[in-house]
Amino acid sequence: MRVFRLLVIAVAVFLTGCAATGPQYAEVEASFPTLRSGDARLVVYRSGGLGMAVQPDIKLNGEVVGKSQPEGFFFVDRAAGKYTVSARTEIETSLDVDLEDGRTTYVQTGITMGLFVGHPVFGLQSESTAIKHLSRLAYTGGIPLVPGTPRASSSNSITGRGTDERTRTSGPVTLDDLSGLLPPAR
Repeated sequence: MRVFRLLVIAVAVFLTGCAATGPQYAEVEASFPTLRSGDARLVVYRSGGLGMAVQPDIKLNGEVVGKSQPEGFFFVDRAAGKYTVSARTEIETSLDVDLEDGRTTYVQTGITMGLFVGHPVFGLQSESTAIKHLSRLAYTGGIPLVPGTPRASSSNSITGRGTDERTRTSGPVTLDDLSGLLPPAR
């Protein structure tokens, strides 16, 4: 009986270590950059389930944009249009999405049973359903967001975009601040 308890504890510790870490959605949502005209946002999240250790890359039209991490989420902004979200373990799974100008699309990922490794699955979710899940998930995006930072305005003081030409003197860097440094979306 003691060996069984130790095994259960070891599995629980291992699975806990696979969950995403970072600031929660509620802490960073206010610092999401405002969408520019013609752009749309894709939020990808995974709220746990099977295959905690299986964390495939998530691709958007073949470009790696994040990872399917349990209890985590990330987002990408792209020009409005049709895209394919995909992930691969022993098989590749994909989902076609239509990103609409000025709107956010929510995709939930998960892992189902596979022959050797779990298979990725995708599902489009409504905003109300997604927000219920997102509220307890950790941000896993590539550019750190600062908890409590106000949403960026339509101006961008580092790249000179927008009508406000103020000089950035201090404070945390947001995604809007960095957007001019990134290559254009394909």
